[in-house]
Amino acid sequence: MSMSQKALQLDGIAHRLTLVEKEVSQLRQMLPPQPAADGEPWYLRHAGRFAGDPEFQEVICLGQAIRRDNRSEEP
Repeated sequence: MSMSQKALQLDGIAHRLTLVEKEVSQLRQMLPPQPAADGEPWYLRHAGRFAGDPEFQEVICLGQAIRRDNRSEEP
């Protein structure tokens, strides 16, 4: 095998490896979050984060109003 053939072969392998790395990255993004090393689920680490936040309370109230309005529109 000549040097140019080896170079072409290596370029092809490098290109395929780049594609595989990109796909693996995309797959990892689709996976659910893994628990922390201490075993505590992620949602417990964030529970209560917005407690006492007036803007978050407004979001809750607006969401409830939307759900109430949607229920009243049902036949």
